[in-house]
This record gives sequence, C-alpha cells and structure tokens, in this order.
Amino acid sequence: PGPRDAASPGASTEGSVPESLTAGATSAAAPTGPVPVAVIGMACRFPGAGGTDAYWRNLVEGRSHIAEVPPDRWDVGTFYSSDGGPGTSVSKWGGFIDDAALFDPGYFGFDERTARHLDPLARKALEVGAECLRDAGYREDGLKGRGVGVYLGTRAANYREHLRPLPREAIVGLGQNFIAAHLSHFFDLSGPNLVVDSACSSSLVTVHLACQSLAAGESELALAGGVDLLLDEDPYLLLSEGKALSPTGRCHTFDEAADGFVPGEGAGMLLLKRLDEAERDGDRVLAVIEAGAVNNDGHTMGYTTPSARAQTELIHAALERGGIDPRTIGHVEAHGTGTMVGDPIELQALTTAFRRRTADTEFCGVGSVKTNIGHLLSAAGVAGVIKTVLALRHQQLPPTLNCATPNPRFAFSESPFYPVTERRDAALERAAVSSFGFGGTNAHLILRRAPDTAPVAGRRQPLPPPDYRRQPFWPQRKARPDPARRGAARGRHRSARLELTFPPTG
Repeated sequence: PGPRDAASPGASTEGSVPESLTAGATSAAAPTGPVPVAVIGMACRFPGAGGTDAYWRNLVEGRSHIAEVPPDRWDVGTFYSSDGGPGTSVSKWGGFIDDAALFDPGYFGFDERTARHLDPLARKALEVGAECLRDAGYREDGLKGRGVGVYLGTRAANYREHLRPLPREAIVGLGQNFIAAHLSHFFDLSGPNLVVDSACSSSLVTVHLACQSLAAGESELALAGGVDLLLDEDPYLLLSEGKALSPTGRCHTFDEAADGFVPGEGAGMLLLKRLDEAERDGDRVLAVIEAGAVNNDGHTMGYTTPSARAQTELIHAALERGGIDPRTIGHVEAHGTGTMVGDPIELQALTTAFRRRTADTEFCGVGSVKTNIGHLLSAAGVAGVIKTVLALRHQQLPPTLNCATPNPRFAFSESPFYPVTERRDAALERAAVSSFGFGGTNAHLILRRAPDTAPVAGRRQPLPPPDYRRQPFWPQRKARPDPARRGAARGRHRSARLELTFPPTG
C-alpha cells in the first residue's frame, strides 16, 4: 500500500517521471572527466527546524537550538554529573528534534504493531525521503521502478534494547541496512541501495558515492543523506568517559574556549541528478556539486588524532579533480567540532591545500553549523551540505556562534580564511563542505551556485509536502541500574569500545 494521497497510475502527470526517463531509456555513457551533479530537492528535520526554510531562517538569525536533554530520552537527575564520575554524563545538553517519536504508519503502508518495531531512524528516513521528492516536484509514485539510488549515512542505534524480547516484526524493523532499504521498497526504486557508516563523515560520504553512481550511469537519480537519533543516555555516558563532550554545553568552534562537542540529532536528504539531465528534463536546480574526494587518515598517533596530511591531500584532490581555483571558493563549512586540537589541524590542512594555488589571505569564510544545532553524528555532513546549498542560493553567510576569541593556536590573519561570526551578504560562486569521521574516513565536496535560480516557465516546481497524520511511537523506558554500579560494569566490559566511539576530534 502507498500513501493516502498518492496518485494512482495514470491518474495525473503532475510530479511524474519525464518521457526521457521512461522504461526503455538509458542514462548517458560514463564520461571521462568530472560530471557536475545537480541538487534538485532537499528536506530535513534538524533541531529547531522541521524543514529547510525554518533551518535557513534559524541560521541567518544566529539562533542556537541547544537545550537540555528532553525527559523522554534520559533522566538528567540520575545520570548528569558536572564532575563526570563513573556511569554519569558530564553534559546534559544537546540538539534535539521535537518529533523524533512521531510517525504516520498508514502513509507508509505499515500497521501500528509493525510501526512500533520499526527503528525511529528508518521512520525519519522515510519522512525526509518523501519530503525530498516532493521538494523536487515528484510525487511518491513519480519515480516508480526507475533506477534511483539510495545512499544513507547512519549507524546501528540501540532501539532494539528497548523492545526485547524481539517479535518477528523486528526482522525488517531493526536491521541497519533496512534504514535505507525501506526507502527503496516504499518508493519502488531499483537503483543501488546502501547504508554507509564511517561515523561522523557518513552522510557526506554518501553524497560523494551517489555522485559517482550518477557519473557512471549506474543511477538515474539518487537520494543521499543521513539520519541519527539520540534515543537514551548510552551515547552520553560513553562520550563522557572518552572526554569528548563539552561540559559547558556549547560548541566553541575555532574559539579559544573550545572544550569538546555537543551531541545532536536529525535527518537530511538530497535528491541528486546529473546536471545535463536535470536541465534537459526541466528540473529545478538548487546548486551544483562540482567535485569531491574521500580518503582515510591511515595510521596516526591514536584513533582520536586526525591527520593534517590526509586532510590536506583530501582537499587538494577535490580541487584538482574539479580544476577549481581556491580563490573562487567563498566559504568552507568546516567539520569544526569545537576542540582545541581538531579545529586548528583542520584549519591548517585547509590553508596548506589552498596555499598550493594562492598566497592571498582572508578571502574565504569558514564556519560550522555545529554551533547552532550540535554535532549530528552520522547526519552531520548532510546538515553542512544543506546549509551550503542555501547559502549559495541566498548569497549570504550565516554566523558561526560562540566564537568571541579565535583560537590562538591558529593565525587567521595569515591564512586564506576568516571566521564568519556575523551574517554577511556575499557574492558566492563556490563553497565547500568537510566532514571527518572517527576511524579516519574524510570527505570533502565543492559546490557552485546554480546556473539560474530564477523561476522559469515549464520548470518542475515543488509539490505540497506530505499530509501526515502522525502519532507517537516511542519505547517505554526500562529500569536502569544505579549509576555507580552501571559505571563499574562499563569499566569492565566497555573500555575497549570507548576507544572506538566518537572522539573529541571526530
């Protein structure tokens, strides 16, 4: 079953697939050079924002949506301790979406029992997927049977721990691969479908992989993005023991007060298409992805230590592949987690890569949306991409918050960069996004402004968003051990895991 308001086959041509993508059509042959990829649709669910319009408004107005942990996640009175003792969290703050529990089973063809055993990550992925297609001007059945890829950055959360004993519905409700697979199943998409888990770089890596698939002719279009949710206290307890969280509850990116990151949650999705095919088919082009690169740190001093060399080579590779002059890049959306070590390394790597082409100083703004909404973990990269697309469309740079005194370990005045601490009008031709994952997988994308942002007669336009009738589906919290005993247990069986989970720099 499909959504309640989906058009039946043949009932309407609104939001349907163009004739050029009918069943017998094949995509263009794989080219030898860089292939520009158009962003033709976007959707998101970020802290304080149920969509891209609200997201942009919050960013340009410099709003922070960091707040105390909601009571339906975990009991701050039980687990928070400013001293950070065993089994406690040194932070009680984060960036949270207000509809994490809500879902409309009927819209997506589920009964209520199945919906209860469907991972909330999959629910949010379905919602933003439907909204992304609508934003691009396609109905839910508009691409049925087509070679549309789904590339989703996410991680295996612990929703299953709240549902034991597991019923049969959990077979397709809780597997990590099904967070993406449900999208292909519901929309009947036959392109590649995969989940990427490279920690904090996951969703930016998915966008890069989707672009490669489009360039190779493997996919006609691609949904690419990421989703992450903070269901309970476990991430906070682990991150606190790993000394990763900011005890002040603020992400001070590029600032001398940087003391760790603030967790966040959300979901974001892009609909991508080769630029030449988007222009041919009358799609609305929001921005163009020109070039990208992915690499790994390799062996470093430790899992929590990023590699300046690898980051430099990553950025250099993206510039070289696109034949791009860094002087034409007006903004870099940095990984920028707010650490005294990671931020200066990232800025130094950017500087070294840009210096291979130019000696000019302070021509490129640098910022981080993590200061507004927290570090969205698997969804962090796509949050940066959506911000960047919106900045290119509006020709404005939103402010990075909590950066009153730039980190003295990095000399901005001698670099190509300046921190964007207030809203600026800017003639942006290009902008870039970086995302670095714990485990060393790094990603960097370079985008340019759309060829023409003005409305054109006959161009595909956004459709009204889905009309959901949502209700809460959220696990009932089970009794937890006393924090002291819980901490002792962690010390025995999770010490190794702590070294492999979200570090201060990742």
